[in-house]
Amino acid sequence: MQFPEFRFAFSARNFDRSVRFYTDLLGMEYLSGWDRAEGKGALVSAGGNAVVEIYGAPTDGSYTGPAPAAINLALRVANRTEVDGWHQKLEKAGADILEKPTDRAWGHRSFIVNDPDGIPIHIYCELE
Repeated sequence: MQFPEFRFAFSARNFDRSVRFYTDLLGMEYLSGWDRAEGKGALVSAGGNAVVEIYGAPTDGSYTGPAPAAINLALRVANRTEVDGWHQKLEKAGADILEKPTDRAWGHRSFIVNDPDGIPIHIYCELE
């Protein structure tokens, strides 16, 4: 089966901070958003047919549900230079780096950074 879009969706504890992380720090394109009484939302493009959908709390409240758990997001870049460049950029910006760039036995170079809600993001490339 083919799907025309892949969407990764989650509820953010701090909506604005999460949107800034994905757009300003990771450079994803802001596609659209909404701000309704029942909650905010934003769609950002991760490239191709991949979209990150971020949900925010209702205007008069805050999100009190559980933090995202037992999930990881993996973003592939072209080569080791990009892996290392992203690591440097995110480290300089004060992002929560969990693991520095490492060559993996299975043929990837990657590092791990937490998004503002603690979702581990693996930025990796395939080694040749």
